[in-house]
Amino acid sequence: MSNANDTAPARPPLISGDILGNIPQLVYLLYFIGFVFHPAALVGVVLAFVNRNEGTPVERSHYEFQISTFWRGFVMLAASIILAFFVVGWLLLVFWMIWTIVRSAKGLSNLSRGQPMREDIGWGFG
Repeated sequence: MSNANDTAPARPPLISGDILGNIPQLVYLLYFIGFVFHPAALVGVVLAFVNRNEGTPVERSHYEFQISTFWRGFVMLAASIILAFFVVGWLLLVFWMIWTIVRSAKGLSNLSRGQPMREDIGWGFG
């Protein structure tokens, strides 16, 4: 008797130790590094733009999510800098940091399970 799991093809992990071979994972990590070394986030969004038409549908959904996260975060960051003279600017800056961390963590979590990102997230946390 054969077990059903014996015939299922093994799926390669979407999160691996080979960071340079896994571009969606690398982009999420660059977003995290971007809090300390700001150009890293810019490199991440460029990688997402370059690779968004390639790869599997799951990878493409992550690229679109990463691009959306970058540009929406950029808008929040610009608004918080403009409003930095008021308390609301500092609160928005803290919100932007939390928002970016949560979205990147959820993206990595979905990537590790091989799940695509939803298309209707918008400004939500993911």
